[in-house]
Amino acid sequence: MDINEITNKEQKIILAKIITDKVENGQTIGFGSGSTSYLTAIEIGKKVKEKKIKIKAIPTSQYIEDVCKEYGIEIGNLLENNIDWSFDGADEVDENNNMIKGMGKALFKEKLNILNSPKTYILVDNTKLVKKLGENHPIPIEVFPSALNYVSQELKKLGAVETTFKGMTENNNSIIHAKFNNITEKLEKQIKQITGVIESGLFIGYNVEVIKN
Repeated sequence: MDINEITNKEQKIILAKIITDKVENGQTIGFGSGSTSYLTAIEIGKKVKEKKIKIKAIPTSQYIEDVCKEYGIEIGNLLENNIDWSFDGADEVDENNNMIKGMGKALFKEKLNILNSPKTYILVDNTKLVKKLGENHPIPIEVFPSALNYVSQELKKLGAVETTFKGMTENNNSIIHAKFNNITEKLEKQIKQITGVIESGLFIGYNVEVIKN
């Protein structure tokens, strides 16, 4: 990720520093993905080096893992470690803290971190706040590659007005972007029930604390 191409960088650095203040020696922290998480990982890395503290990271993407390694942060995994807390960004957040996440294709591991964390902080600048999910982004959906056509057909039965193939994830699965004009509370579960769907970028009803500026 090119730090010089990050939009609203100043706002995101302010959010990153708020989260960095919560880092304490000995913690295991879930690191999200996206530009805000990238800047946060850098700020946490600086603190780790300056304060000479030790933490363990559970990263959700390769480039976040690379930042952690650059600053000497140990990498852990969910099989062997319990997360103390996690942080992440979002593509859209509504007034009830429901979210669309995963435009950067890391939604599966992002959801795993949230589900395994007793506390998750979601960092968003004001461009990510919406009245209704789907205003600015489609729903990213990770799909087993050979199930692409079937999943696309089933998504349209659920109300998707457009489905577009958007490449591959780090897990070697495909990503579909599905545009819905009406996102209901039950849609996340309905999408997950489609055979071939690994995970969706809908996060409805999760216990998160949104930190915004």
